Amino acid sequence: MHTAWTPRLVALYGLAALPASLPAQAAIDPSVAPRAAAIANAGQRARATEMLGHYLATAPDDGAAWLQLGRFYLVDGREWHQEGHEQESPGPLFLDFAATALDQALRLPTDSSRLLRALVEVERAALVAETDGWLAVQSAGMPRTAHAPLFVLELGRNLLNSCPLGGVLVTASDMETIGVWTVALSRGDRADLVLLLPARYREDSAYRASMAATLEIPPVHSVAEALTLVAGRRPVCLTPATAEADLPRAALVPLKLLRVAGPAAPEFAAPLSVMDLAATVLARPTALSREAVADYQLAARYNPLLCVSLLVPLGARPRDACGR
Repeated sequence: MHTAWTPRLVALYGLAALPASLPAQAAIDPSVAPRAAAIANAGQRARATEMLGHYLATAPDDGAAWLQLGRFYLVDGREWHQEGHEQESPGPLFLDFAATALDQALRLPTDSSRLLRALVEVERAALVAETDGWLAVQSAGMPRTAHAPLFVLELGRNLLNSCPLGGVLVTASDMETIGVWTVALSRGDRADLVLLLPARYREDSAYRASMAATLEIPPVHSVAEALTLVAGRRPVCLTPATAEADLPRAALVPLKLLRVAGPAAPEFAAPLSVMDLAATVLARPTALSREAVADYQLAARYNPLLCVSLLVPLGARPRDACGR
């Protein structure tokens, strides 16, 4: 694909390519990353990106600033899909910029930097699905370096192991998707499943056409209509965060952490565990671990047995709330 190198892309490439060995020339200013976020939230993300680039050129050890820069590039990449794959703003380059920035953020690792770095690989895999189809994604796999926190990978493994054989597993939140796609594609787990991103299916006609071909349905339906058609032939597995508007028009049966529509199929015989999450929640809870707990609580609203089985290691408070 020919790339139109606009002045903005040239500038962004220069900012993303700042070397890790660049000696620090200025003290870290903890206000820079929040200021950049505020500027971006006011509708001036390009200006915020440029500000971070100039700052990081003299303060390259500011992990929070690199993290914010990586977030901006990820948003740029997602908007590229939503806006019709404009040639002058190529999405794959934005993912490269995001990876470079987040690799710098990982020098001072946080849950957020690890999660976003893993999200870059998910976005790259989704791009392969869009251009070459789902089988190409499975063939290519993912780097085996697992950047995501262990409890996120644990959640992904639990969601995968909750889906019957031959199913289509629909993930909604970034956390669910990162966990599921990282475990499935970096380790080759559950090759019998097709993984589907409902937001991308709804917003990106190229992704929708490719995945509709994989699912053998016309690429003209809403997410709910598409999943209804698929559920006529194979199990459709819906993760806890799936939006009501995306649910297929079919009976939903709770199964472990999921709701499943479609024909009966053999369950995948593998245990579920929350030991990694419990270790984090009981020792040093974070916003990200609380989000993971909330996902399990959503699952327990449809399958209350989880409150007295899988979720027991999380302690009393999460279990008291999970069935409400």
